[in-house]
Parts: sequence; structure tokens; C-alpha cells
Amino acid sequence: MSIAWENSTNKGTSMLKLIHQFQSELLFKDNYLNWFFAPSLIDSLQKKPPNIDELEVFQRIAYWYILVREKYGDEVIEASIKAGCKQLLLLGSGYDTRFFRLASIQNNSVKTFEIDLPETINDKKKCLIAKLKIIPHGLSLISLDLNKDNLNSLVDYGFESEIPTIYIWQGVSYYLTQESIDKVLDYIKKQMTPNSVFVFDCCSPLMTFKNDRVPGINSNIERLAEIGEPYRFGMYSDEMELWLREKGFQNIQILQQNDLEERFLERRTLPDNMWYVVTIKA
Repeated sequence: MSIAWENSTNKGTSMLKLIHQFQSELLFKDNYLNWFFAPSLIDSLQKKPPNIDELEVFQRIAYWYILVREKYGDEVIEASIKAGCKQLLLLGSGYDTRFFRLASIQNNSVKTFEIDLPETINDKKKCLIAKLKIIPHGLSLISLDLNKDNLNSLVDYGFESEIPTIYIWQGVSYYLTQESIDKVLDYIKKQMTPNSVFVFDCCSPLMTFKNDRVPGINSNIERLAEIGEPYRFGMYSDEMELWLREKGFQNIQILQQNDLEERFLERRTLPDNMWYVVTIKA
């Protein structure tokens, strides 16, 4: 089943991860992304993988950030499961494949809940049914708009707030209003039990308007405006930490994208004024 990745940021993210699968050195192997793409596209990528160095400047940075963010999230999930977490909540999951890709999820019977907009959830369900005939036991795909809907409705799908949970919220916050982000943070703060962990990413305010400090930002802002998915929110990491502490969160760690790059690629070439990842442990 083909997806028009150029018209949606979550499809674009999956496309960049798919491109990674045909590079010579991999941060992670994903044998399931091809479920969401046309065979002709996969065949063309396999025969002639794109040269990452020649991609447009902003897209090249986004490519590496998406990869190191994914790798970091994988590590947190696996470590948290080992520590006793029995539930995984992916907010704004897009075409995430971790339920299939990370063996520790199914080996430890970790219930997985994926939340996204109805269009994405319905498309993902169609793709999975086409491949598997059913939606696997233990995986719940939930249509929910973080700008409008109440997260408390998750209990209706079997989500248990009293057990240790891994909360992953990546590639979403910058598309929301601050009011919506505030509600999500308050919900997770209320739900987090001991041994739970929360990982999300955000961007600096420089990502929300045209400027000459972020490489390629002007063309990206124009592209996002064309597809109707502009960045609506950005906050500097020190301000974010202060905001989180005011909300009562503790044990906060913030990693800039070049911190993640150094961790997994042993280099620091990515700008430090774009995206960052926040980890909070209960």
C-alpha cells in the first residue's frame, strides 16, 4: 500500500527511516517499514539508495535527528521494560513499528497503545490487516486528536494508569498549541507511577519562524505551510526544564540533537539550536 509521504510529516518521517534501511551502516534495522510503502518505491530505493550528503540541508539534518531520536527511544523502551514497565503508550505514533521491531515488547507481554489522528490510524490499520489479516493482540490503535480530545478516554481501550508505563511522545509537540501541550503534560504527570518513564522531544523557538540561524529553516517553513502542518510551538531547553519543574516533574534529563549524535555516531556535527529530547523518570 502506497502512502503520499510528501503530504504528511509523519509519512515523511517514516520515509526517512525507510531510506536509512538501504544505507551501508545502520543505527537500527527495521524490517516492517516496507509494509507502508509501495513495492515500486522500495525497489527503487534498494537499487539506488539516496546519497544522504546530497539531500537538501534541512532534510539532511532532520534525517540524522530522526535516526538518533529513534535509537534513543528504543534504548529507553528496552531499559524500562527490563526495569519492570508493562505498558507502552505512543502519543502521535504515526507509522511506528516498535511493537514488531523490539522483541522485548512481545517477549514481556507489554501492552502497546498507539494514538494518532483518525486518518493515520485508519491507514495504518489497513496496512496491517493487508499484511497480517488482523491487528495483533496486545496492540491498540486509537484515533485521538491531542488538540481536541481527552486523554482520560484511554481507559476505555484498556489503558491502566496504575502500572509502570513508558510514555513516548516524539515528533509531535511542535505541531501543537502550548495549551494542548500543557494538557498532555498535566495528564502524564497525573498518570506516572513509580518506575514509569516519559520521553518527548521539542524544538527551539527558532524553528517556528524564518531566520538565518537555523540551516534550511526558511524552505522548511514554506514546505510545512504548503501541506498545512506548520510548527506552532517552540521553547528553549532551559525554559522547558523550568516549566516541567513548575509542574512537579523531577529527574529531568535534556539532550540536544548533537548530544544524541555524539552518543550514537561519535561525532558532533548537528546544530544545537533545533531539536532536543527530554527524559523524565518517576
